[in-house]
Amino acid sequence: MSIDEHAHALLKEVMTPKRRARQRIAEPLRDVRQHEIETPAGKIAAWRHGEGPAVLLVHGWQDDNSLWSPLISALAELGIASVAFDLPGHGFSEGDRCAPYLASAVMQQVATQLGPIDSVVTHSFGGPVTGFALINGFTTRRIVLIAPPRGRNQRWFDFAEERGISPDVVHRAREIYAAETGLHASFDLAEVASPIETLVLHSMDDDAVEWQNGEVIAKQWPNAELVLCDGLGHRMIAQDRSVIDRIVQFVA
Repeated sequence: MSIDEHAHALLKEVMTPKRRARQRIAEPLRDVRQHEIETPAGKIAAWRHGEGPAVLLVHGWQDDNSLWSPLISALAELGIASVAFDLPGHGFSEGDRCAPYLASAVMQQVATQLGPIDSVVTHSFGGPVTGFALINGFTTRRIVLIAPPRGRNQRWFDFAEERGISPDVVHRAREIYAAETGLHASFDLAEVASPIETLVLHSMDDDAVEWQNGEVIAKQWPNAELVLCDGLGHRMIAQDRSVIDRIVQFVA
């Protein structure tokens, strides 16, 4: 194969999530209407729980709406509405590829159709997705970033190292990505430096996204507060009761 063919294959691999064999639904959403929102990425599954200004929930890579079950319930106890959705290529949503710029466009479309949106809570990959949305004009009152990576550029190097891919192929993949999207693959969430009041939460034993990512983001965002914990890993932190209480207090 040519270097361009190798580069396109690499792009497809890093932008295509693996679907679960069985889709999951957050317990509080079982009796809630599932909206199917038409987007350039295909039909996106989304749910609104409650009335009035809502908290938009953006899950991470190869996850889905079910992550938010405890948080949706905790918000509902205070009468706070929530909007959850499955990213392209995840859960009940259509699509295959899930590049951050594409996911952010979907996020903004969900917010427009199921708003009004008062705050946003993200986990992992949901952080960069929201960062792209902020760059493109999205705004909200408050943001919570749980276990946020500064970007997904490390995946390029990981794949290259694991599969013995040439640095030239990685470089060409970056060029193709930039040409097709007008964006750089080396996006850094810390450099978004949003002035929106933000809470950054990270567990120091996170083995998927090192906690220093959250630390740097919190330092560079002018109105961000960093809260570190330990023993909650990468995903459990989004469902821990004490963390949820802190999030609800913040968005309320």
